[in-house]
Amino acid sequence: MRRVHRKKSSLDFILPFLILVSLGVIAVMGFQLWNNWGNQGKADAYFYVVDGRARILPYGQSEWDNAFSGTKLLIGDSLKTSPLGRVVMNFFNETIIRMDRDTAISLVDLSNDIDSEEIYLSLDNGSIWVAGIKSDGVKDSTYQVRTKNMLVTATGTVFAVESTDAQVVRVLDGDVNVDIYVKSGEDERIADSINVGVGQQLTLDDAAIKAFEENNSISVLSAISDEFKETEWYKWNIREDKAPTDFSVASGDFMLNEEDASGDVTDEDNDESEDEVDEDNDEDNNEDNDEEEQTEEESESLLSLEAPVISSPSFTVTDKSSFQISGTVQSGVAQVEVVHNGEGYMLGAFEKGDTSWSYNVNESFGNLVEGANTYTVYAYDEDGNRSEADTLIISYDKPDVEEETVDDETAAEELAAEEEPTTDVEEEDDPGISYGF
Repeated sequence: MRRVHRKKSSLDFILPFLILVSLGVIAVMGFQLWNNWGNQGKADAYFYVVDGRARILPYGQSEWDNAFSGTKLLIGDSLKTSPLGRVVMNFFNETIIRMDRDTAISLVDLSNDIDSEEIYLSLDNGSIWVAGIKSDGVKDSTYQVRTKNMLVTATGTVFAVESTDAQVVRVLDGDVNVDIYVKSGEDERIADSINVGVGQQLTLDDAAIKAFEENNSISVLSAISDEFKETEWYKWNIREDKAPTDFSVASGDFMLNEEDASGDVTDEDNDESEDEVDEDNDEDNNEDNDEEEQTEEESESLLSLEAPVISSPSFTVTDKSSFQISGTVQSGVAQVEVVHNGEGYMLGAFEKGDTSWSYNVNESFGNLVEGANTYTVYAYDEDGNRSEADTLIISYDKPDVEEETVDDETAAEELAAEEEPTTDVEEEDDPGISYGF
């Protein structure tokens, strides 16, 4: 029989080439996948509840849960502190980010590659302090914080971001770049990009945002205010930067290292597990009921927290440069806050269980200004729940300088001495950390 040879088509030559190309693409993608998988777990972030309480909203869920120290924060998770709470976040490269009271953030991105690393947070409200560290051998180390109208970008520096009545960036070391976003129809655009150097602060209030929206030139840079440096938040962060507290030591029971997680399970462990099955099942069956009861108890606690009562002074108009506001609260109140014209102050002399409180007012303290002065008083329980408010409005008719008496000055000095906090810790110089201002 005669064999007939089929003439090869062009596809017969191209097909082996396509197969080789496909295998190469698969190999490259496989290597990238393996490399990314190998880097997983190296870009970790854990948080620790330093004071008060905190809540966490895991990514994809709709209900906030209680947050416990030593918990790993994942991309997409949200975290918020109570009005009395503070949280410290420790990142894979020893970067530390601290959350002040009544602050909410979301972890947008977290990455750690061979040549670069990134930490990206969204600050919904409140204040955070970033002490950035750059890993050895990494070329690019980027820290970003997004507020409603700002994107703060830094590389290995110390800065603070605030989003309350105004959006503020304060730089303690190094410098940062701030992109200012404004509305442009249904979208948003970058109105300006500003570099903020060490010792400077950028303040973005409603008037500044409106000016940027109208493409007007406006100055938003200034030196970090002395008022901010006098706050307890600033002083606490400075102390922590000089000598960071290892909060993981107090929270070690919540953390599980890789060796513990991969340890062998013995027969004895299995026997103990079998003995506990029934108990665990009972706990699981009652878990929903316990959560409902806890929610009801929290609601009842909030509803039962009565508003403080302002009992004195009785006047609403005065020419005195100093006086005292006092009142009462129900038993069991943990803290009392007085807000003067939007600026809050926790009464340091008030202790849990007290039923009376007092607040010293003095023009030299800054809590008495000419014209209307609004004093709003809140009570807090130990869980950080806040009561309704009692409000006092006093109009200050400032006298002429000649009418000021020596007695008024003496009284002001005495009130200032009473207002001095008794728990201040003397800061020691540490040559290991310096700030550029």
